Amino acid sequence: MKKSSFLPSGRLVAFVTILASAMMLVWSAAVVADDIVDHPDKLKFKELKYDPPHPKDFRHTLNCGATAYIAENPELPIFDLSIIIRTGSMYEPLEKAGLAAMTGYLMRNGGVEGIGAKEIDERLAYLASEISVNVGGSQGSAGLFCLSKDIDEGLDLLSKILRYPVFDQEALDRYRTDVLSDLGQRNSSTRAIESREWNFLMYGDHPSTMRYRRTEESVNSITREDMIAFHKKYFFPGNFVFAVSGDFKTDDILAKLNEMLDGWPDQQLNLPTVPDQIPDPKPGVYMIKKEDVNQSRITLGHIGVKRDIPDIYALRVMNDILGGGGFTSRIVRRVRSDEGLAYSTGSAFDRPVLFPGPFLAWFQTKHATAAFGTRLIVDEINRIRNEKCDAEIVENAKAGFIGNLVNPFSSKNDVVNTFADDDYTGRPDDYWQKYTERVEAVTPDDVLAAAKKYLHPDKLVYLVVGDPEAVEQGSDKHDDKFSDMGEVTILPLRDPMTLEIK
Repeated sequence: MKKSSFLPSGRLVAFVTILASAMMLVWSAAVVADDIVDHPDKLKFKELKYDPPHPKDFRHTLNCGATAYIAENPELPIFDLSIIIRTGSMYEPLEKAGLAAMTGYLMRNGGVEGIGAKEIDERLAYLASEISVNVGGSQGSAGLFCLSKDIDEGLDLLSKILRYPVFDQEALDRYRTDVLSDLGQRNSSTRAIESREWNFLMYGDHPSTMRYRRTEESVNSITREDMIAFHKKYFFPGNFVFAVSGDFKTDDILAKLNEMLDGWPDQQLNLPTVPDQIPDPKPGVYMIKKEDVNQSRITLGHIGVKRDIPDIYALRVMNDILGGGGFTSRIVRRVRSDEGLAYSTGSAFDRPVLFPGPFLAWFQTKHATAAFGTRLIVDEINRIRNEKCDAEIVENAKAGFIGNLVNPFSSKNDVVNTFADDDYTGRPDDYWQKYTERVEAVTPDDVLAAAKKYLHPDKLVYLVVGDPEAVEQGSDKHDDKFSDMGEVTILPLRDPMTLEIK
């Protein structure tokens, strides 16, 4: 399924303007320099000190009780609105897996009362505007982008899509056919297989895996009435968080948003419980048989942490050194730069809010070097747990985090979207104000302690998607074997339509 898209003229203008401004800044900085040095090592820069904005300066409460983060930006004649909706596929029943995503799609593409989907598309194309509605794993979203002169018409169309979708049966039938076609192809991509099977290994039947559990039966069971009920349960003003930026006056937009939501009844939100205790999966090597490829995908890891634990700053610095810091990180240097085994590799702590995410490391390589590359990664995990990092390495990692603090606030649109997301996920208002000092406080001892506490070589789960026989045969140059890393379980591919293991 491929959704067509286009670049509205407003966004093209914005891009060109920003690029031109950046080039002028670089040129002017070079021209006005008082001292010209003869080597880059002699360049001196002022100490970077960035004070991030505060959410209270952008936060407003609408008449219905919904929160809106609003930033005026008169530099370009555009309007950008995003809405976060507390919903997601993790809240749908297993027998209706796929319902959340289908509801979001049909809201946008199934027409509204009195206006067909084709007419909406044509009008948006004429206005060089776009409207989107999506429901992902742990949240829903809606958006409007238009020229500032078309705000009223854009908000009117968005309001109708959010409030009065008709879930046209013919559109549903066409989309169902597309979804089933996609399901039939989901074993063709090793990346898709890896993502699905890794989540199943880590979380089993936890609600977080619901987005991977669509089957032919569940998709065929979804009715128009199911989507109407899902929409009614989750789409109402009190369940929205707004992020709005553009060429307008704040008071005017507040009035327009209040008008847009006026008369829309509020209600109680009763979310199904999402378990936050995840049992450790059984350690070992799990090989998914995919014999028609010449490379293997390898992921290894274990259950990790939630997002904002007290040790999160030391943990992030530690992982940056281990595998999250790009070319300077240890895993990338060993696996890619030193041995040339993979183009992409690294490590990460995924950090959901509601439940612990996994620690994982990954790479893709020839079958023969899969075990060797995996051993290199395990060596680096053990090394960072047992050897204190040099102070300079820790300082460089910290400088990277502090230097990137500006990224969530690089535009007015980024500012309001950052704060809307923080609101949705419950971050405290002073999070960004205290960010730098908390990163600066991390020491080499903290990094070592975090590695010992949160990395568990004895709990590692290894997932290999490739040809098991070629993988176990290994390489003449290296004698590493997955069978030396744990019990090996070879699994055939699941049936793409039923997810049953053949």
